[in-house]
Amino acid sequence: MNLETATAQNASPMAKPSDLGSALLRAFGVATVVVLAIAGVTGVVIYLGLEALPATTLPYYGGGVAAALLAGMVALFLHGRFLDPKAAAPFSRDGRMMAQRLQSLLAAAFGAKLAVLVGAVFALRSLGVKFADFATFGVTFAGAALLCQLATALSLARTLQHRGASRSVAPGPAPEGNTP
Repeated sequence: MNLETATAQNASPMAKPSDLGSALLRAFGVATVVVLAIAGVTGVVIYLGLEALPATTLPYYGGGVAAALLAGMVALFLHGRFLDPKAAAPFSRDGRMMAQRLQSLLAAAFGAKLAVLVGAVFALRSLGVKFADFATFGVTFAGAALLCQLATALSLARTLQHRGASRSVAPGPAPEGNTP
């Protein structure tokens, strides 16, 4: 194996689309478990322990969590487009183009989250929801979306770290003329 072939194989830590798909599904599964666990504990504390919010806002609390998971799923799909070796191949030799592609995919993911939030707000408004319920939904959405983003980012980072380590190039003889 020559250096150019090894570099091409290591350019993308995920070589097969099935690896990418399973990594994205795993990341979303991890995020779902984390968000639901923390939202569940927080909900029990807020609604039963502290009685800080009336029970009538509970559906909006749950709606905020569900909307955040939906937005996280769409954003994760867009983030996964950056990890797709076939989609990244045309830009793989140009760092500037790769950076622009990453920025545009991150912006698209943010736009997707914003679209889910705006759509939910319009739906709630058409139902005549009161401000306290809007606030419960909005704060819950923001917190759950942040948790989802952190959990998916950490899960994908771990996957990439493991994949990169398992695909490292074995040391071989130094190219001619480059002896230490």
